[in-house]
Amino acid sequence: MVGRVDERLREEARPVHREISARAGSAPRSHPPSRGPRYDYDSTSNGVDVEVAVAADQSVQHQCPVVQTLPGPVSGAASPPGMKTALTVVLPCYNEAERLPRTLEAYLAHLSRVPGEVEVLVVDDGSTDATSVVAEAVAAVDARVRVLANRPNRGKGSAVRAGMLAGRGELLVFTDADGSYGPRDLDRIVRALAQAPVAIGTRAEAATGPLTRRAASRAFNLAIRGLLELPFRDTQSGLKGFRRAAAQEIFSRTRLDGFAFDVEALFLARRLGLEIAEVNVQARECQGSKVRMAVDAQRMLGEVWAVRQLAASGAYGGLPVRHRQSKAALIDDSYAADIRQPA
Repeated sequence: MVGRVDERLREEARPVHREISARAGSAPRSHPPSRGPRYDYDSTSNGVDVEVAVAADQSVQHQCPVVQTLPGPVSGAASPPGMKTALTVVLPCYNEAERLPRTLEAYLAHLSRVPGEVEVLVVDDGSTDATSVVAEAVAAVDARVRVLANRPNRGKGSAVRAGMLAGRGELLVFTDADGSYGPRDLDRIVRALAQAPVAIGTRAEAATGPLTRRAASRAFNLAIRGLLELPFRDTQSGLKGFRRAAAQEIFSRTRLDGFAFDVEALFLARRLGLEIAEVNVQARECQGSKVRMAVDAQRMLGEVWAVRQLAASGAYGGLPVRHRQSKAALIDDSYAADIRQPA
């Protein structure tokens, strides 16, 4: 039975693999592929023979050392002894076999290729398509990628929590696997983490967009302000970053597995007295959103109420009932300001 399911997933993945292989072309390899470290992965879907080439963008280079674009092949060497991982990028995934390859390609082309400096952690939240097969194929030829299986499917909140607690980076950023946020937005979050232990993306289009979405967003924000006293303009952006100590403090306490996990994380950050930087980002509208406006909005409001109840019952480990003094700063106010510099 397992063999038949595995073969079905491979069949689903083959069109995506062909596309990746076409991009790789016939570039020579100076070393055999080296599979990156994995955690709790079902070995029945290993062994996909796929060539993946990540083309480096050599036209620009960002000032932050962990997001530089460097020429040359991807190294499969192990991290130097004693070297700390500077950045972990967490990609929570559920049935993203089609969109994940392009997202990985964009980020891997942009991130540092210094062995051990950066990792991209793909968290497969119990996908029923070939997401894990595709992710493992990339991990087989790029040591910066590793795959974490979160089974069975529990929800985005659970996947993000697993990635944040398993990540090795001194900075940890989670973003959407569908490519809604590009490497430039990642740069902005990383830079903000030099100023605050938590940095959250704020979408300018959250104030525009379709009327029904704006109305739902407005109602949700009012509920958050009223129930949890959170002052942020955009709590649901899919791009948020944390210093390592902050990530451990927050995500070791989170309970929600659904889409309102962002609200819970920000609520806990405020209770812990952590400064939170709001960073303007630009989200790209992607087809195939898994958010169902009417159903999920109602469920998210229920989860917001649950956070309030959990806090009142002391379920968050004895944190104060009221928020500690913490600042919420808006930085990088002009999105037009390009933080990348010519190489």
